[in-house]
Amino acid sequence: MQACDNPKQQAFALEQRAARPLTPVSSDRGKRRRHHWEGPHPKGQMYRAGDPVKESGIYEAIHEAGHRPPHDVVMIASDLFPPCDTCSDRVRFRLVRTAPYIFTDEDFEKSE
Repeated sequence: MQACDNPKQQAFALEQRAARPLTPVSSDRGKRRRHHWEGPHPKGQMYRAGDPVKESGIYEAIHEAGHRPPHDVVMIASDLFPPCDTCSDRVRFRLVRTAPYIFTDEDFEKSE
């Protein structure tokens, strides 16, 4: 929550925060099945330009020699990781979290 100078904004923000429901703590923590929003799998694995994308999701693009700060990109399974226009095939990609492509979801599949 950002600090506010206006007392009315502060009061409103505190009311909104208090009104949020608490998230229950799971008793089977660590034993649950991993969901796509819970982070990378396997942790920290790096991919190179030209490698096939194994899982659709959000990847961090890490450029050689820091010509550009790391940034997030969306990649679709079975595509190839692309080279960078500046650092070519020396760019690396790290999975941040998986996210299924909407048209591969059973509720959104394109009918043919």
